[in-house]
Amino acid sequence: MGSLSFDSMTELLKFRAGNNAALDSAMASGTNLYQTWLNQAYRQLCSQDYILGLKKRLYFPQLMTSSTASTVDGQAYVSTPSGALYITEVFDTTNGKKLSHVTWKQYIEYTDRTTASSEGDPSEWTRSGSRIYLHPTPDAAMTMTIYYKKLPSDLSGTLTTDIGAEWDDVIIELAAYKCFTWTHEYDKAKFVKESFLEMAAGTADIYWNENKDREDAFGPSSAYLG
Repeated sequence: MGSLSFDSMTELLKFRAGNNAALDSAMASGTNLYQTWLNQAYRQLCSQDYILGLKKRLYFPQLMTSSTASTVDGQAYVSTPSGALYITEVFDTTNGKKLSHVTWKQYIEYTDRTTASSEGDPSEWTRSGSRIYLHPTPDAAMTMTIYYKKLPSDLSGTLTTDIGAEWDDVIIELAAYKCFTWTHEYDKAKFVKESFLEMAAGTADIYWNENKDREDAFGPSSAYLG
């Protein structure tokens, strides 16, 4: 998780953006825009696959999680976990097997979806909105373990981010960019954007190192390949 509290990040952003006290309590609602921009930046980083301007894919292992759901006899679906951005795998814990993913188009073409005699142990899954549909439709109560990427909750007070501390400064810089674009200070926004991209470029690849296989890590250098 992050090392800076949300309150500390707010103070740093305020200083980075010129200490404009009017933004502490803006509009009729008295919204603290510094805090709004910080949470926007945090959500943006955590929910995107790529950073615009960088050919690097974002990956946060801290956001990959799982939860369980129980099937109901004759009910074709279980609920999508709250806060799930996307599902990566569904595992039938009761029967000890991984379910295969199918597209929604494939699923709705199954003619036995609503046939009681065709119910059984699910072998496939697909997602539609807030539901994960299983095929065949379960014929008993079973435990499904759902693996997914979550979207973290907004920050406040002494809370820290769910992602690594190395992203604290990157989030502040992205929030500063949002601040300057909202206040129409485009020269400053351009400078901060370049700073943000430079910081993000050196951080985005960190966790991908865990996914390098041995062939990639110990294979011949590209200098020797034609």
